[in-house]
Amino acid sequence: MAEIKQLTKKDMEAYRKSILKYRDVRSAVDLARDEGREEGREEGIEKGIEKEKISVIQKCLQNNLPIELIVNLTGFSKEQILKLR
Repeated sequence: MAEIKQLTKKDMEAYRKSILKYRDVRSAVDLARDEGREEGREEGIEKGIEKEKISVIQKCLQNNLPIELIVNLTGFSKEQILKLR
């Protein structure tokens, strides 16, 4: 702090501008990081839903439910369901 107080008016202005630039860059990086986390979270949720649907399909197949019913319930194609047998 003592060094900052000894700066000339011109140097003080340059220092303040550099602080503002740093904060702008830091904010941009933080925002990008947060957006990346949110994207990753949403992707994780989608993968979890997909895994749960596969688990339900496998249980339906074990209980000999008709393939057409499983297609209607899950939104998976007949081919996708048959691959899970």
